[in-house]
Amino acid sequence: MALKLTEKLHVVDNVWSFRFSSDTPFDWTAGQFVQVELPHDKPDGEGTKRWFTVSSAPFEGALQITTRVTGTTFKQALAALPVGGELTLVDPPDGDFVWEDTDKPKVFVAGGIGVTPFHSILKQRAHDHAPLDVSLVCAGRTADLPFKDEVDQWTKSDPHLRVHYVIAQPLSAKSLAVLEPDLMSSLVYVSGPEPMVETLGDQLRAAGLPEAQIKQDFFPNYTEANY
Repeated sequence: MALKLTEKLHVVDNVWSFRFSSDTPFDWTAGQFVQVELPHDKPDGEGTKRWFTVSSAPFEGALQITTRVTGTTFKQALAALPVGGELTLVDPPDGDFVWEDTDKPKVFVAGGIGVTPFHSILKQRAHDHAPLDVSLVCAGRTADLPFKDEVDQWTKSDPHLRVHYVIAQPLSAKSLAVLEPDLMSSLVYVSGPEPMVETLGDQLRAAGLPEAQIKQDFFPNYTEANY
């Protein structure tokens, strides 16, 4: 399926959002991901395909991907894609990193660009006038966090949403438990660079959090040095 670029939006730092339309309607659930392909000259070893979480909310209709524009040939080709240019949707939206109805408290943990699925989920729920009954932990190398302005606006409009910003400090199960004393009884979503998500998941399991209470979303090719 062809996706046509309709808009480029600078988010913060080297983070950009790219919005696409399609002549063929399709649906997704907030928090899901897609695989896209962008053929370009002399692709590097990472190739012409990428997985991206859809950072827009389903009600918006337009599919948006948000990413750090790095020096890879794919990211450079994406940044250079003109409005009206196209890439290909390889696979339909997929994934279970979505809102789960449960009586347990929810804790969303985002490492840098890993905030994208939470942006989609919270934006959709805000649009639906559903309670944002979540604790969101946003970690970053600097205070230039993607979508911070929107998150702050949601906290003003819905007191159920509680936000912790963790800047230039590593996340751990211990530090999360300080922020969220009910962590071990919560459903915990962790999204961000793959090493961070793996390490934090292992720590949470070792601390006693049941497997059924952990959801993980891995962002490959990111580390704590570039997330």
